[in-house]
Amino acid sequence: MLYIVGTPIGNLEDISLRALRILGEVDFVLCEDTRVTKKLLAHYKINTPTISYHQHSKTGKVDYILDLLKQDKDLALVSDAGTPGISDPGGKLIEAVTEKLGAKIKIEAVPGPSAVTAALSISGIPTDKFIYMGFLPHKKGRQTFLNKIIESEFPVVVYESKHRIIKFLTEIDDYNNKIININKKLKEDDSISNFQFLISDQFSNSNFKISKDEFKKIKPVTSVVVCRELSKMHETVYRGELKSIIEKIKNNQNEQKGEFVVIIGK
Repeated sequence: MLYIVGTPIGNLEDISLRALRILGEVDFVLCEDTRVTKKLLAHYKINTPTISYHQHSKTGKVDYILDLLKQDKDLALVSDAGTPGISDPGGKLIEAVTEKLGAKIKIEAVPGPSAVTAALSISGIPTDKFIYMGFLPHKKGRQTFLNKIIESEFPVVVYESKHRIIKFLTEIDDYNNKIININKKLKEDDSISNFQFLISDQFSNSNFKISKDEFKKIKPVTSVVVCRELSKMHETVYRGELKSIIEKIKNNQNEQKGEFVVIIGK
């Protein structure tokens, strides 16, 4: 049996009784970082041996894990925080297990915390439909990524680090203002013949290519919710206009620390 176990994203109390039982019963716990997981296990007096498994693990480590499963060992896969497989390498291991061992091994989810659902639950933004896009690229592909966020007709959820949170929010604000400006010009003169020139003039540093009819379907950003350090001591939630949120974070060095979940409402 391979259990996929959700663990706290901050507050150690956010773990289910079932998760604690499974972590205590399995033969090994597969960890993104054994040092992080051992703190959780020690807190609940669980002595199960741990095995390191992360995004840089080589093929030999995967083969070793597969051999353990072939030996009828029960394993629990955890990430440093949250639900494995969501923006971490857990999905690759599950793919290898299903591909090479198939129905011989049962894979079972032990649901738990996730920063995505935690942020959405307190956002106040309609969440019957949303798009989750994970971490933004640092450089290569970033503009394309931003284009997709702007083009989405549904709310978009992303993760961003403390090093780039202000940059990202400023980029979204800049994109949104350009969308509003172009819409204003189209309302004034919908017969603009060279629409692509208008787009390239506004989005000079990106590969934003779209027809006039497609552009008209783009909804401007109506609200943004930024969640910092969810479930932790210094949890902070910012709501309202982008410029106001950017200024609040800029003006407080302490509020630039931690991990951020950003929901861009449409």
